[in-house]
Amino acid sequence: MKHLCIINPKAGQVAGRVDELVSEIKDFFARNPKMNHTIHVTRWKRDASGYTMRFVSNATEMVRVYAFGGGGTLFEVINGVAGLPNVQVAYFPLGRENDLLFNFGKNAKYEFSSMRNLSLSPVIAMDTILAGNNYVVSVILIGLEAVSYKAGMRLFEQLKLPLGISYYLAGFYYAFIKREVRHYRIELEGIELEDDYASILIGNVPSYGIGTPAPEALFNDGYMDLYTLKLAPRDKVVKIIMDYQKGLYDKWPDYVQHYRCKKLRITSPADMIISLDGEIFYDTELNLDVYPSSLNFVCPADIDHSIFIPPPKEDTLANKPSQIEEVNISDLLADGDNF
Repeated sequence: MKHLCIINPKAGQVAGRVDELVSEIKDFFARNPKMNHTIHVTRWKRDASGYTMRFVSNATEMVRVYAFGGGGTLFEVINGVAGLPNVQVAYFPLGRENDLLFNFGKNAKYEFSSMRNLSLSPVIAMDTILAGNNYVVSVILIGLEAVSYKAGMRLFEQLKLPLGISYYLAGFYYAFIKREVRHYRIELEGIELEDDYASILIGNVPSYGIGTPAPEALFNDGYMDLYTLKLAPRDKVVKIIMDYQKGLYDKWPDYVQHYRCKKLRITSPADMIISLDGEIFYDTELNLDVYPSSLNFVCPADIDHSIFIPPPKEDTLANKPSQIEEVNISDLLADGDNF
């Protein structure tokens, strides 16, 4: 196996300490010379996608790619290797938000922030969602929530608000005050919806940011979960937002609806603002397809894998368990190596 380390020098916890991080990674592999490794510091946006695709495509063995950065770095790495059979993706969280980790338990940041864990842990087969020309592993936001995410990150950068609830709610309320509603047409398997919606969320995992708005979403069940949110009267806005972020959307059936599907098409007369795992795009049409078990994602061994296996369903695809690759760690890692 080869080990490819992709470092985003502009990631929130990397900026200003690139040389230090590179030195730590080199020291780790120096202590573990049996691991064939390459380190690449990205030079421009999307560089990670092109570099990883070329590297993995030319490899004759399995490649474990480490994304050192935030959600944007992971997004680029995944979109460089999606569909390639000889690749595993590991995530070393060094971004501002690291939203994906909210789905791996309270100790996730600690477990994922270790080269020892990431280099030796098993992989789980995760679904991906092809949204237009990009692959997504967490959530797609359209409309209000995409605007709030963008506005919230701008507030964080300009005002240095604390991450978490401050940036998200500040952005959400800012967007909601504008009362911006778009007309959408949504086509999913056997169902057509056409209405004015404030926000649309498509989840592959239950949590992002500060809440769990997609409680039914599971990353290995072969489905995506669609949630539509209509604009509510001002006197109900706060209650609906708080319940929605807790996964209690069913308390407001007049404003929030949930659907499950494998294929989806969303259109709007005007450009939609779309967030794909935090990356912003604009378009009048978005086609989405689920690709089951299409990403080998490294999950630290101490994370409780069983909490991610979906409950039995009639659909045979949904019954497919996570595929876990066992790693033989004997004589591979230096004793006492904790980075």
